[in-house]
Amino acid sequence: MTCKDAKFTPLFWLKKRELGHKFSSFEARSFRGGLYSSLKAVHKWDPQKTVDSTHHGGIFNFDFSPDGSLLAAACEGQSILLFDPFNGRLIGEKSKAHTDCVNIVKFLDSRLFATCSDDSTVALWDVRFLKHKLHELKGHTNWVKNIEYDRNTGLLLTSGFDGNIFTWDINRYTDTETKGTKVFTYKLLMRSKLSPDSSKLVVSTQNGYIIVIHDLDLLTLADDLKNFPPYGSPSSFPFQRNQRRNRVELIREWPSGDNASDIASLQIHPQGWCVMSRNVSRDKKSEWTCIHDLQEPIRRRESQEFSVMPHTSCSQSSSTYTPASSETSPPSSVDSDTHQEWGLNHPSDREIESLLQDELSSESSADDSDGEFVAPEVQRSEDNPSDRPRYQDLVALIVRYDVTRGIIDVNHRVRLGSAYESPAARTTDRLMYYTEEPNVARGFIKELCFSSDGRLICSPFGFGVRLLGFDPLCSELCDVVPSQPVRLYEVANCLSHSNIVVTCKFSPRHCMFVSGCLSGKVMFHQPVL
Repeated sequence: MTCKDAKFTPLFWLKKRELGHKFSSFEARSFRGGLYSSLKAVHKWDPQKTVDSTHHGGIFNFDFSPDGSLLAAACEGQSILLFDPFNGRLIGEKSKAHTDCVNIVKFLDSRLFATCSDDSTVALWDVRFLKHKLHELKGHTNWVKNIEYDRNTGLLLTSGFDGNIFTWDINRYTDTETKGTKVFTYKLLMRSKLSPDSSKLVVSTQNGYIIVIHDLDLLTLADDLKNFPPYGSPSSFPFQRNQRRNRVELIREWPSGDNASDIASLQIHPQGWCVMSRNVSRDKKSEWTCIHDLQEPIRRRESQEFSVMPHTSCSQSSSTYTPASSETSPPSSVDSDTHQEWGLNHPSDREIESLLQDELSSESSADDSDGEFVAPEVQRSEDNPSDRPRYQDLVALIVRYDVTRGIIDVNHRVRLGSAYESPAARTTDRLMYYTEEPNVARGFIKELCFSSDGRLICSPFGFGVRLLGFDPLCSELCDVVPSQPVRLYEVANCLSHSNIVVTCKFSPRHCMFVSGCLSGKVMFHQPVL
């Protein structure tokens, strides 16, 4: 059964919900699949048919307010537009918001939003008063292409084609010019994104690299990465395996036929599990959408390694943790009998907590200088294989403890991998899903997006958009983690524009999305039942 075949019957669901009946996992996925596949264009806003015949050029970017009640659009013709997303009506407009095309619009809260432009400036606005900008931030020397906001520190983060990433303390600006702090420089930088919990900074480049900075600390980033090479290959940077903050990892694995060059679009999964990118091949003949895992590897002192699949919550029994040996692991690994034993007859929570506390405390006391969490080390000899089951049981114990107690937060889910096992391991194999895209409208950035639950991907596709899923039932990523890279599944396509679509955006609260094209038209998509 696929999403397209899923039969969506709202009355059946409402009746079952009123009676208090529980839905099976398959019914829930079928419901979502039917709902997603029924998304159609229900409202259209055409600039040529407005009263004042607004000529604002193409739509480059969208963003919803946090409650989903307001939609802002960044336009090629130096304009900002505000819409009611439920009926598609234009409710606000600011012409000449910048002196060049507006690239990005980003809501910081329900009233305040920021924009950036090819005029190398960033502006702050209040939706209640668009006549004048609240403040203008100057510091970039080239086109500004990204705006992010770290709610933990209250810092605004911007990046541009000058290769610089700046932070701005917008809560302390004055009437005079606000100075930004340059925290990172790489001249081939294209886009940058913060993870939802601001623990990671992901940067895409023009030479086919995705740079991931783990355990992000914006206040010390400039000092920690002051030796990062501004030109050439980032692999020449002397990586520190034991660095407790701002630890750098490189991703450069692409599907067969994709010799990635310009990674022009970048999005993070709503739970921070993966990064989605859209790149142009080096020969400029193809475009690809790729999804790479963002689970942070843990370095261990021993060569034996295990992998733990990501998991959303303890209540979702469909997700499983599967310890598996890596390519460099010894032949012996945790077999199915071990997992069955832990699953059927596992110790009590108090016994687990006591054992883990003893192991972790002894480990931390043995190495107080290492701030990273390291899997408990078990003394064993290579000549004595009888020690291995104890090590494996300890790993299974940790996995079981996570499942039953939920002690690891969803955004900090870890994978026991090999990225930092060797100083030479500077790039990791993290490719999970991919698909080839139409190579049209060269030179324009195509902005793709995740749905609010992370199950669906909306990608510009010629004169419309494609809705892509991880499998035919629109399952959650943690339920369908592939053992090797696989192609994304096409759930539906909506070809409703008369020009090339370059941006789309899902609502953070409602089952709807919008798309914008180079002619300036905006389509509002909702389920048609």
